[in-house]
Amino acid sequence: MANEGGEGAGAEGGEGAGGFGSSADLLGGAGAGAAAAAGQGEGGGAEAGAGLGEGGGADPEWWGGLSDQAEGESAANRDYVKSKGWRTPDDAIKSYREAERALRDGGRIKVPGEGATAEEVASYRTAIGVPETVEGYTLPQLQDADGNAVPLDDTLLGKMLPRALEHGVPAEAMNGLINDFVQAQLDDQAAFDKGTTDAAAAWVAKQGADGHAKLAAIDSAARALGLSSQELIAMRNAMAQVSGAETGVAKMLDTFTRLGQGMAEDTLITGGQGRFGVTGREAQGELDKMKAKAKSDPAFGNAVRTEGTPENARWNRLQDQAAKWQERQEQAA
Repeated sequence: MANEGGEGAGAEGGEGAGGFGSSADLLGGAGAGAAAAAGQGEGGGAEAGAGLGEGGGADPEWWGGLSDQAEGESAANRDYVKSKGWRTPDDAIKSYREAERALRDGGRIKVPGEGATAEEVASYRTAIGVPETVEGYTLPQLQDADGNAVPLDDTLLGKMLPRALEHGVPAEAMNGLINDFVQAQLDDQAAFDKGTTDAAAAWVAKQGADGHAKLAAIDSAARALGLSSQELIAMRNAMAQVSGAETGVAKMLDTFTRLGQGMAEDTLITGGQGRFGVTGREAQGELDKMKAKAKSDPAFGNAVRTEGTPENARWNRLQDQAAKWQERQEQAA
């Protein structure tokens, strides 16, 4: 899933200078990691998932001699044998003989009851399609929009398949359930990504002429905090999950904008002390300097009054900081 930026964002995707994230990451979707997250659960599971699907080792050579052409609505012989988990010809012959014996006994599948022998249980499992090993279950092969294979995180599925085998779940039923489960997660992730992308585009549209300056401030904050693209996306997604896409994404972008703008003022006024901002008193002092300069320099005064200019953006930013400081002063009094 490719990252998409909001209209007018003016930012390009990918890692910024020095490997840091940028505003483009907060504006875009979660990317190919979405498909990789499908089926992910808590904790480990790498050991439990070992040997599943195509990762379970090379196919037996004799499978290659079986037909790979489906017959009507039935699976191809090769796929059928693979789904059964028959690793040797003896496995297939044993299964056939057990099925033949069941037919001779009345054409019905005998459900093992209390006290059933191991052979009766094994015959029943074979008859209903339970594979011999977990390799008889198959995980879906995911692809991105360009047709490239996307790795599947089988942390949770790796734990489920051995349990399915233990409980006697037929391969056809389990494979269908797995595919539906993964597809549902992919659909949910795609909807979530679109929600965050749309919310980011709406936020950019509301900024008007200040949009580019605010995106630059976000880039500065990301660099100062040493955050990578993946970390920024994870933070944005967490905010979206807690507060909803529209509110969460807007809060994230507003927060990083204020951080970046604060650092810019800190650099201009104090030479950069890493405070992520200036005090209200300092902001008021800078406003007074800008007012005096605007009176003596008409061009500067015009720039301050023109929306979208750096001078106007700084004036508004200082006004906001000074107003909040003045409000705190009045509350304290």
